[in-house]
Amino acid sequence: MTQDTTQKGRTFMAVVVFLVGLFLLFVAPYTSMKALDTPLHRLVEIFQVQDPEGVWDTPVAILASTYYVWVALFTFAGATLVMIANDVRVDKKWARPLALMLLAIPSIGGLTMTIPWMVLVMTDALGNKNPDAGVPPAILIMMVGLVAYFIVLLTEKADAKTKIAQIVVFTALGLVGGFVWMNAQHGVRYFNAAPMYLRALSSGSNPELFYGGYVNYAAVLLFVPAIGLLAARKESGWYLAMIGAILTFVAAFLSYIDRVGVNSAAAVEWMRGAILSAVLLVILVIPFFKNHVLGTVKPKGAEEAG
Repeated sequence: MTQDTTQKGRTFMAVVVFLVGLFLLFVAPYTSMKALDTPLHRLVEIFQVQDPEGVWDTPVAILASTYYVWVALFTFAGATLVMIANDVRVDKKWARPLALMLLAIPSIGGLTMTIPWMVLVMTDALGNKNPDAGVPPAILIMMVGLVAYFIVLLTEKADAKTKIAQIVVFTALGLVGGFVWMNAQHGVRYFNAAPMYLRALSSGSNPELFYGGYVNYAAVLLFVPAIGLLAARKESGWYLAMIGAILTFVAAFLSYIDRVGVNSAAAVEWMRGAILSAVLLVILVIPFFKNHVLGTVKPKGAEEAG
């Protein structure tokens, strides 16, 4: 990010940041609970009944725990956004990248809460569509986060090539972060469901499901700060993003190899995750995207762009 913005642009960003902060404090936690309640009921009342041999106990605990993690992150991000809104307005250089990083939290978190609704509420264990599914509540969180995310990202004076590079890179980071988290849910589900005596045996899907579960959860923590550092044009952000892309590709690919012989239909999700991480990795190493996002090239006519 060039950090070169007009006073009107900074004021607009500050208002958006402040309002999203209030949304995350007072609205998003309750919306999250609505997004959690129905999938949990579906797991117990529909999926468990239709497929009693399936692994449905561990997902209840996993979804409940991780949704509360996101609720905590929403509130911390909300309080911080409210606090730094004026710093964005007065053009403190650290404030805008920090705001973008914090806005990635509802964007990614809203996505991770939307996917379980699509999987558990819109269909059942037999693959039948549910006509009464309705719209996933967490879409509201995701959309509020995304709109504000791109407002803060693109409200600056920059040439078209830089804006294109920013859109591609920052969208890919958020998308991969959300998808990786959802794959981690499945990895932890299968890993926790395995008998304890299998945890140290390669025949018990180790360490693949540990990679695809808990390691993937941790990897998402690389993408969020990477967004903030890249927004500040710090090369450390590029390194964090690259590490996250490599790590999540390996985790998803090994998990796919492990699960394809067990459940080929479910294993497709791991392959999709591996492909998304590989695409992110390719994007990050392409000089056009890397140099424009980091600001190591001086775009022609940047001084007139706006």
